[in-house]
Amino acid sequence: MKKLLTLLVFTAWWAASTAQTDTTGVSNLDAALNATKMLSAEHEFIKGNMRGALTLYREILSTDAMNFKAQLGEAECYYNLKKYADSFHSLDKAVRINGGKTPELTFFYAKCYHRTGDLDRAISEYKAFLKVAKKTSYEAEEAAKFIKECEFAKRKMAQPVDVTITNMGEGINSRLDEYAPSITSDGKTLIYTSRRDNTTSPPDKAGKNIDVKGDYKFFEDIYISHYEAQHGHWSDCENLPGEVNTVFHDGVLSVVPDGSGIYVYKNNTENAGDIYFSKRQDDGTYKAAELLPKTINSSFFESSASQTADGSKLYFISERQGGLGLGDIYVASKVGTGWGKPVNLGEMINTKGDEKFVFIHPNGKTLFFASNGHLGLGSYDIFKSEFVNGVWTKPLNLGYPINTVNEESTFSLTQDNALMYISAEYDDSYGERDIYKIDVSRYPALSAGYETSIYAQLLCVIVDTNGKPFKGVKIAAEDLDTGDVFEATTDKMGYARINVQGNKTYKVTATKDTKTFSEEVTIEMRNGSDTVHKWEIRL
Repeated sequence: MKKLLTLLVFTAWWAASTAQTDTTGVSNLDAALNATKMLSAEHEFIKGNMRGALTLYREILSTDAMNFKAQLGEAECYYNLKKYADSFHSLDKAVRINGGKTPELTFFYAKCYHRTGDLDRAISEYKAFLKVAKKTSYEAEEAAKFIKECEFAKRKMAQPVDVTITNMGEGINSRLDEYAPSITSDGKTLIYTSRRDNTTSPPDKAGKNIDVKGDYKFFEDIYISHYEAQHGHWSDCENLPGEVNTVFHDGVLSVVPDGSGIYVYKNNTENAGDIYFSKRQDDGTYKAAELLPKTINSSFFESSASQTADGSKLYFISERQGGLGLGDIYVASKVGTGWGKPVNLGEMINTKGDEKFVFIHPNGKTLFFASNGHLGLGSYDIFKSEFVNGVWTKPLNLGYPINTVNEESTFSLTQDNALMYISAEYDDSYGERDIYKIDVSRYPALSAGYETSIYAQLLCVIVDTNGKPFKGVKIAAEDLDTGDVFEATTDKMGYARINVQGNKTYKVTATKDTKTFSEEVTIEMRNGSDTVHKWEIRL
């Protein structure tokens, strides 16, 4: 549904940006056939069948090389297939046919430069687009957002975090999509989702079980691999044993911490995107997945689920009404054998964009999630937040090279917090998304601080010149290492609370009308309890 919206937006642009197609030299028969093919291509494009649409656009161009609309369609198909070099090539042809760039082509170039990491050129193209775009348009808002992402990406890429990334190899990965890796607590079993040609199929569709009502890729199946200690490597993957996989979409969302079962995503003729649970049996097979109750599943899209180690809470993604954006993160508490009414995690975590993956650490207070609404390097990034003194901290971007200008959205941590298994589009992938192992043992944001929080609360107490509580004072705490800014506003008691990473120095600024005061504040963590650092001033 979200992907379809993006496609529709760009398709609407075509109507506004299409130049007069030069059909000189094209026979009347070819012109008539091409008009029919164009309608079919646009229909396939809107449905999400990029390969089908691409084939039709290329057929049109074979007899009408000056067809701007087909050339632009070819470029957009390549972009959605993440073949950016081919997209650039098609865009260059479209510009030559058109006799120059339109604003929409400029924006398109910017997106391609962004996705290929050519950030300075991306920024330049985004700014050129903004000069001619309608200031209140959706596209102008997106361009401004993407400029911030490019600038943020430049800063993060200049200061990479200390990790080692390794492709899991062809025993795990294929030329098609692999994602949602989930590791058991002993680090010996990896369960993940893939869309490859050996997914469970009806007898007449073996090797050809394509989702023709979706994106025309193979249906999802769940796969499993075991670590063979005697050989020091992972076994070749196989379909998850048992009754979970069907001829429709079946994807793993997470393994429960004790390894006794898995949360499963299913999309079939009866349920369009819901969360299920499958119990692991003593023989290592998995029972048929059972649908979770209506408190978790709604008539809207649900995906991603992660359970706390004690089984008391379930964090999950839903697009149900009342959220802040597309997908939001909710939490439900255990009530008897079922789940209570879910609670939205609120504006600190959820955005008007899309949150699409969630993972709760076994400590029950450290949350990881994927979002395109918080400031990232591009597309979806992975963020971390902690529950400190009753509220969630401002999400921390995990940084480069874990996050890149492309999508990173599903991962799992080993129990010792030393290894991260992630699905990503890194440069050495076999085709589409692959599963990677990341050694994060040297990166404290992922490997340390789970028992004693790395976050503290900065309690700002502001009074006026008469010593009375000063309401409405804006507080900004700037991290002097990263440049990140954390903000809050004082309440009627003159209090403002900001959760920030401890053992660091911040420039804290209080502002009200023409009054302002700044001071550097170093927050030292206390051992054995939550740290609250009080900053009190008269403004």
